[in-house]
Amino acid sequence: MTTQSLTEKIPYRKTVWVTGFLKTTISSSLIATGVVLLFNGITEHPIFGTSNEISIVIGIIMILLAVCSVTLIDIWKDKKKKEELNTINEHIEERAIEIAEEKILEAMENLEK
Repeated sequence: MTTQSLTEKIPYRKTVWVTGFLKTTISSSLIATGVVLLFNGITEHPIFGTSNEISIVIGIIMILLAVCSVTLIDIWKDKKKKEELNTINEHIEERAIEIAEEKILEAMENLEK
C-alpha cells in the first residue's frame, strides 16, 4: 500500500493561507493606502489651491504594488496547483500498480488451487 496519503503529500494548508489570507491582506492594504493617497493628492493639487503631487505618485505606486503582489501570488498558486496535480497523478499511478500486483497475486493463488 502507498506509504503516504494525498493529504500528507500535498501541503494544501500553506497554499490556502498564502493565496487567501496573505493575498487579501496585502492587496487590500496597498489598494486602500494607494486610493487614500491618490485622492488626497488630487484634492490638494494646484487646481484646488495647494501642491502635493507626491501623494498622487505614491498612491499610484501603492496600487501598482497591490496589482503586482496579487499577480505574483496567483502565479505562485498556479505553480503549486500544477505540483499538486502531478502529486495526485503519481499517487494514482502508485495505487494502480499496487492494485495490479494484488490482482496478479490473487489470480496466481486461484490458479494454484
